[in-house]
Amino acid sequence: MIEMRKNIRQSLSTRLCLDILFIVVLVFSLSLGFLYWQSRNIIREESINEASHVLDNTALRVKGYMVEVETATRNIIWLVNLHNEKDSLLKYTHRIVVNHPNTNGCSITMEPDFYPDEEYGFSAYSVRLENPKPGKDSVATVREADYNYYDKVWYKMPRQKKTACWVDPFDDYNAGTLSSPEMIASYCIPLNDRQGKFVGVISTDLSLKRLTETITAEHPYQNSYFMLLGADGHYFVHPDTTKLLKQTIFTGVDPRDHTDIVALGYEMTNGRTGHMDVNINGTSHIVLYRPLEGTQWSIALVCPSNELLRGYNRLNYILLPLLIIGLFLLAMGCHRIVKHFTQPLGLLAAELRQIGHGDYEKILPHSQRTDLIGQLQNSFCQMRQSISQHIHEAEKTKLEAEQRTKELEQATLLARQASEQKTQFMQDITHQIHTPLNIVHGFSQILCESDTMSDDEKKEMAETMYVQTNALDYMVNKLLTASLVESRQTIITDDTVGCNMLAHEAVETASSLIPHTVEMHLDSHVDDELAIQTNRHHLLIVLTELLVNALHFTSEGSITLRIETTDDVVNFTVEDTGSGIPSEKADFIFEKFTKVDMFTEGLGLGLFLCRRVVMLMDGTLTLDTQYTSGSRFIVKLPLHP
Repeated sequence: MIEMRKNIRQSLSTRLCLDILFIVVLVFSLSLGFLYWQSRNIIREESINEASHVLDNTALRVKGYMVEVETATRNIIWLVNLHNEKDSLLKYTHRIVVNHPNTNGCSITMEPDFYPDEEYGFSAYSVRLENPKPGKDSVATVREADYNYYDKVWYKMPRQKKTACWVDPFDDYNAGTLSSPEMIASYCIPLNDRQGKFVGVISTDLSLKRLTETITAEHPYQNSYFMLLGADGHYFVHPDTTKLLKQTIFTGVDPRDHTDIVALGYEMTNGRTGHMDVNINGTSHIVLYRPLEGTQWSIALVCPSNELLRGYNRLNYILLPLLIIGLFLLAMGCHRIVKHFTQPLGLLAAELRQIGHGDYEKILPHSQRTDLIGQLQNSFCQMRQSISQHIHEAEKTKLEAEQRTKELEQATLLARQASEQKTQFMQDITHQIHTPLNIVHGFSQILCESDTMSDDEKKEMAETMYVQTNALDYMVNKLLTASLVESRQTIITDDTVGCNMLAHEAVETASSLIPHTVEMHLDSHVDDELAIQTNRHHLLIVLTELLVNALHFTSEGSITLRIETTDDVVNFTVEDTGSGIPSEKADFIFEKFTKVDMFTEGLGLGLFLCRRVVMLMDGTLTLDTQYTSGSRFIVKLPLHP
């Protein structure tokens, strides 16, 4: 009888175990399969997003060089419209190439009938020399009067389109001439006279070699590479240099065997953004592509699938062991659970009745019994202690969540303040650009419509327009300098600069930018022979900005630029008798887009730009808070690098 009961109990336990195991295994398999599918999608998406960020960063770097070329070209147009003499055009092309190291060359080409004395037309051309002679100018400038440039694509395209455009890279090399031997891409703008008639083209060149170096600077994966396609699918950048400008992405591709490559080509030539699985030379690749803004070109990052999706593929090797271990643990768990719960549970009911009455805080005492009921009771006690512990952990987690919520609220407040600061900045810059443009527009309209003005009045208006355009150009250059300097880690300081000479130039530049009535002079305590090793261009920007800033806030008295030396340091001190800056805002004024008074003129970038530039030149810029008669800024630079 006892043996029969034992067999029945074992049979019941086995059946329950198999039934529960079937349900649990089914749920476990479905859950694991769903998690596996989700994980693969997430890993693949993250891998592609990471590669997309690499592609976006590369496209931004390329666009940065292109924007520099575009800006440099646009900024010179107004000078060409004012002074279109032949010598002036030569000087303007030279200035663009010298002042913008990312440009390869520049030409200003006029229509044949623009200069009656030129039989074949006139073209001013400057190009950066690869190996300039020591002590010579690295930029050569020539006039090309007998060169047939009217059939060149960089001349015909803007003439036909009547708008600024980028011309696909081309080989313009002509042996025996000054033309560049490199493949170049040109940004071209048509020139029109006041009646809107086309009179010529200004074209600035960007070296395809420099463009390739920029695109391939980052190598995110071992066998990945970048490529750049034109509007018709021609390769501009590719690791196989034999394809450049000679082949397209469709060259030698059978549409029946390589539909993926053909589809990729159509996607890129139509200016779309995305990614695609492509088989290249028998190997699976993922190609991420996007258009370059402002052009008909498209850039792509080609990555082998096994490298980009390494984590995605590794998940396959994790699943099988995890499935086996999980099923084994489930079987063991089901067996133990069924073994415990098939035993009579009535004896435990009396001990648990008090919990059934609502006394949830009551903890059962440990049983001294050795049978299954005693084990179940002890397991319940342990479970209750574990629940209590988890409740405390949950409360702790809740407190941490509340703390993080407060941090998020603080971050939201900071973001809102940043947004308001951005809005204020946009309003300031709109106002300060709009004002000089209105002045120039108004005076130009008066000059065009009035025939009774005296020469003095015309000269006065021209000088005012010149001052306003200088101020506008200075403001734009300051914005460009701020964006470039902020991302740099250092500034090359290989210029030998005379302190007194540079200070005189800064005073003259500041005086020409802003009309003023206060006295501004240089107080130098050093010899004219004193020179320092620094970056002349950026130091001139700093001193000019400090003087301009002083002119903004000084209505009477004087402004002094003082030069002194102490030990191995040279001090440039800009001192004024203006309204001054409170000591509690001594650090605040050096932050970006901030001003002591939001109603005053300025972008809030000047002092931030100055401190950043001086810091990158191993110097310091401080506000002397002990000076109470106005403001005093001190620039300290090492005498010896």
